[in-house]
Amino acid sequence: MRAQRLISILTCVLLLASCGKSNDELQADKQAQNDKRSYQTPQRRKDGWQDMVSDVAGGVFLGAEKGVVFYAYDALSYPNEPVELAAKVQLAKLLEDVPGVSVGFYEGSKLIGRAHTDKQGRAAISWKPSKAGNYSLQAKIDDVPNKDYKDLLEISPAPLLVAVRQKKTAFVVIDLDHTVVGSSFFRVLIGGAKPMPDSLRVTKAIAKKYGIIYLTQRPELLSRKSKQWLRKQGYPKGPLLLSELKEALAGSGKFKSSELALIKKRFPGIQIGIGDKPSDAQAYVDNGMKAYLLPHYKDKAKDMRKMAKSIRELQGRGRLQVVKNWEQIEVGIFKGKKFPAEDFVKYLQEWAEHLEYEEKLREEKEEEEDDDD
Repeated sequence: MRAQRLISILTCVLLLASCGKSNDELQADKQAQNDKRSYQTPQRRKDGWQDMVSDVAGGVFLGAEKGVVFYAYDALSYPNEPVELAAKVQLAKLLEDVPGVSVGFYEGSKLIGRAHTDKQGRAAISWKPSKAGNYSLQAKIDDVPNKDYKDLLEISPAPLLVAVRQKKTAFVVIDLDHTVVGSSFFRVLIGGAKPMPDSLRVTKAIAKKYGIIYLTQRPELLSRKSKQWLRKQGYPKGPLLLSELKEALAGSGKFKSSELALIKKRFPGIQIGIGDKPSDAQAYVDNGMKAYLLPHYKDKAKDMRKMAKSIRELQGRGRLQVVKNWEQIEVGIFKGKKFPAEDFVKYLQEWAEHLEYEEKLREEKEEEEDDDD
């Protein structure tokens, strides 16, 4: 539901930015979409307030600059193995892909290589890191297809991390929303999102023993905002793996289960997963991992009973730990303390009964006051 709500917001923003076009402009857009010469660079028309809305919304929601969304993909690789370095360029307005843009990939000031974006707006090169470690690289727009795009040269470089690890490295996979972020991603978009209490301290401790992978269903076009938030808060380095836009509309559990299976084929040492949704926990368990479920629910009896039911239905509960906070995750990982799902279900049921009892008392008190009147 969170992903669908987020995509709906973005869709509304983009539709708002496109409204107000003349019939001729709409017909031109339709013709361009049907034109077999789709590799041509989309024309950057200036439509007054619509462009202003698109630029502002793109900057707020997508981290766009100059009306363009530019981001790069993190990667996970072995030493001395070719790895793809890739970046994407799209117009924030309607998310049109921009071909023909020259993108350079850099390690510091050293150029690794360049490539032009294809008709999907994607530029990619192959690179072979020599040894294990975290390689903090940048993708930079070095040249543009025509003068209409010259302001793209002013766009700040897009960061990308290549995490190079040995095959047997032990990993912990961590979700973002309501897991390290103490809110939904919408708060990250508009500003003011805070870390979940103790999550920063505990993830730093985890990073001393394990490799970190951040895995989220957020669509990849939100990469910039996500990376900016993690970096600003000081979370340990780890590749950030996001979903394609179409995957963001599907179930989180399905996406994560599929991604984890792919990771496990190359890095069988993924051992622990941390997330807030039962579907996250099931994806971890299905891939042979120990799951720490940090459930997110409203402080209402109905929601508590619903969460309790979801937890009871999880399979493979021998690998499932259900916790209340990051302190419990810490003692679970480093001291081996158990947090059985049954205990948390019991806690939810008891607390739901307490809330229902309090609600009943309030209703009885209100009835008595009405009778007195």
